[in-house]
Amino acid sequence: MTPCPRPETKDSVLKPLAVATALCVSLTLLVPALPAAAQGPAAPAHAPLAKATDGKPASSPGSILYLASKASPIDPVGYAPRDLRRAAGTSVSLRKDAATAIEDLFEGAARAGHRLRLESGYRSYDRQASLYARYTRQYGEGFASRISAKAGTSEHQLGLAADIGPANGQCTLKACFGDTASGKWVAAHAYEFGLIVRYPSDGEKTTGYKYEPWHLRYIGIPDATAMKKASIGTFEQYLAAKEPAMKPVAKKPAAKKPATEAAVPSLAVLRLLAPFRDWSAGFDFN
Repeated sequence: MTPCPRPETKDSVLKPLAVATALCVSLTLLVPALPAAAQGPAAPAHAPLAKATDGKPASSPGSILYLASKASPIDPVGYAPRDLRRAAGTSVSLRKDAATAIEDLFEGAARAGHRLRLESGYRSYDRQASLYARYTRQYGEGFASRISAKAGTSEHQLGLAADIGPANGQCTLKACFGDTASGKWVAAHAYEFGLIVRYPSDGEKTTGYKYEPWHLRYIGIPDATAMKKASIGTFEQYLAAKEPAMKPVAKKPAAKKPATEAAVPSLAVLRLLAPFRDWSAGFDFN
């Protein structure tokens, strides 16, 4: 608020400015008493983020519910998980919980008569950049962007994505894997181990990637189960349903009402300031 003027010493301006100063001081004291509706809308409220099952907010790349996609690059771009380990019997690294989930999945598949193999897991930013460049040279930018992620947008960099295939090599890293007995078993049972088929056959419009029945993403058993039971096809759609609080939600401002003498009794002082009655016409005194 602009500071109140101080009266000059000259007689020609002393009285008018004195009155103005008195009015200004009075109004300054009145402002804190105005109701919230008269002071304008409150600042936007930010609801707390939904939590992942590992206790980290989904906005952290360390969360098992972190979204890495074309529209949602990894931040920081050079992120590398600290809890990588090799999955049993392989040279492929994953985050420890994801590695355990893959190991358990393979054991469950073996009991059902399906032998699986881990083809790929964690990839660094630089490794992903190299792969994307190679696919671009081979197929052109348009097609490459449908089968491979640009560096900084790949789930493999999170250490939560695993490419799998049958031990016999049939349809390895091909869409036909989804039609094999092993591929069908994986699609039906992956959620039991906290895994989802990340890029389903009908999800390209949402995910931006072609069908990859071999690409599994670890999100934890509770969320994978919830996603399966709700028949939600893509991770993006699941997060949108689960975490509407990911975006700031602004409170609707209360309807503005004119300050009244009944609501703010101290405004009655304006009645006594006859020279300024016209100025105060904006207030509704009823």
